[in-house]
Amino acid sequence: MTKTKDFPIHCLIGDTLENFYQLGLEDKGRHTLLLDHATGLFRTRWTGLNKGMQEVMKALLTPAIELHPRFKKRLEAYAEGLGARPSEVAMGLLVPEMMSFMEKWIPGVPHTMLGCSSYFIWDDSRDALVHGRTLDFPFHGSFDKYERGIQTTLDDGPVTFSFSSAGFPFPSITAMTKEGVTLSLHQKFSKTFNYQGTPIFDIAFELLQNCGSREEAIRFLKKQSSITSWAFYMGFSGGQILSSEIAGDNFDYSVHQAVPERCLYFCNERENRDLITHDILPYGFQAFNEMRINMRDKKLRSLGFKKNTPWTAEKLIRFMGVADEQEKVKSQNWQADPMTPSTLQNICLIPDKEEALVITGTAPKFFTGEVLQITDAFSRPQSKNIKIRGKTNSPTYQKALFHYMQAQVAQDKGEYHQAYHNIQIAIEYFGKNPYGTIARFYFFVFQYMHETHRKSLSQLLNDFKSLEESLPPYLQDHNSLFIARLEKILKGETTIGIEEIKHPSLQRIYDFERKMPRLLFHSLTKELMAPRLELLDVIYPHVKA
Repeated sequence: MTKTKDFPIHCLIGDTLENFYQLGLEDKGRHTLLLDHATGLFRTRWTGLNKGMQEVMKALLTPAIELHPRFKKRLEAYAEGLGARPSEVAMGLLVPEMMSFMEKWIPGVPHTMLGCSSYFIWDDSRDALVHGRTLDFPFHGSFDKYERGIQTTLDDGPVTFSFSSAGFPFPSITAMTKEGVTLSLHQKFSKTFNYQGTPIFDIAFELLQNCGSREEAIRFLKKQSSITSWAFYMGFSGGQILSSEIAGDNFDYSVHQAVPERCLYFCNERENRDLITHDILPYGFQAFNEMRINMRDKKLRSLGFKKNTPWTAEKLIRFMGVADEQEKVKSQNWQADPMTPSTLQNICLIPDKEEALVITGTAPKFFTGEVLQITDAFSRPQSKNIKIRGKTNSPTYQKALFHYMQAQVAQDKGEYHQAYHNIQIAIEYFGKNPYGTIARFYFFVFQYMHETHRKSLSQLLNDFKSLEESLPPYLQDHNSLFIARLEKILKGETTIGIEEIKHPSLQRIYDFERKMPRLLFHSLTKELMAPRLELLDVIYPHVKA
């Protein structure tokens, strides 16, 4: 094992089960932070509901494990090394799968998902494809604390170098192989649930073990059956790119080619555009994706990148790790950057050169002028910190985004005072930045969830009104809903008409709530409400409860 600035690199070779066991021994005592964080994402304020969800989760997990003995054996080997129960480990590993469809059974489950971005460029200076990977998920303080690199040569598979964290043994999130293959796994939200499907991390593992070309990957994935919806963004030697999505027995894909003067960008849009609907959670995810796509082009200009000039891996890692602060943008015109508050990884994979560039340290993973360079990744991995010149985000903006995300993490853990505390610190650091207006909106949402006194609610109504016409369109719709709610609670009727809300799903929520009894209205709406700061959304499961 090598180690640079608290970034360990493990080298495993030989039998898969033995190495999963050895990795479990290495992770023992540290794995609980990530697994507890994962299972805690299903926590609500209702003890009875939490117990019910645990039973449903166990019922869903059983076939996922028992029907796939290969996955079961690997999980059991890792759990044995950890000294943990396999069911406990399985629960943590399969949380991302269950979050895609859980509300189908239990309205009220707190919902989140991986945002994620993938970039592909051709680096002429290296004569190689570079795959930039951003991993977004609210595991701050757990995933980033024990992140590591793992070189594996298992059974008859290729040498693989992957990036993950203690508590996660599969090389299935962000990885590259000696055959020139790269992989980043993205979540695609849908209502797909196939109880006989193979767990996605096992599919991804086998994909890397058995496929060295784009054609082989396509043939392999066509034969797979997943539990729910996922995307595989993959690069291959010569600059070939595969953008694909698997959902149960369905498989959609497109192929691309990297060129020196173009940066291809993929977030979490559906591969099949006909599958985009507005009646699934999270309601605003399409708007969130569109913002990030728009910001990709704007950020080129803000960071001083000229069009039609060659890209390099160094240029890409800086592009990925610097957010456009949009200081001079009106808050209602503000747009989400591909670099989000929930960014856990910013990594460039360059398998043909056995190289990777990694932004290490505390999430969110901002570029600060220095990155970790890993070389000889498939032989004897070496790592060192290298400096890259260029613009970085201001320290105050970085602190603001850190505390903004810590508010979400605290909310997920049920630490409501910490959620208040962190969102207030974020507002202070944002200052006049337009992101501060969004942070204020979520502070008011927290208050709605926890305040009960009429005088406090009356002031809160004025607070939401103060944000009118100062939020991006989708959040403005949410703001109008909160004004309508508070007016109903305080006055019995509202001045907000349905025509003031543009998003069709939020219009349906408005219409549903208009018919709810006033006496129970506040308690019914606030108990299940789930703000998602990192996705610029608020989930209202009470509509389906």
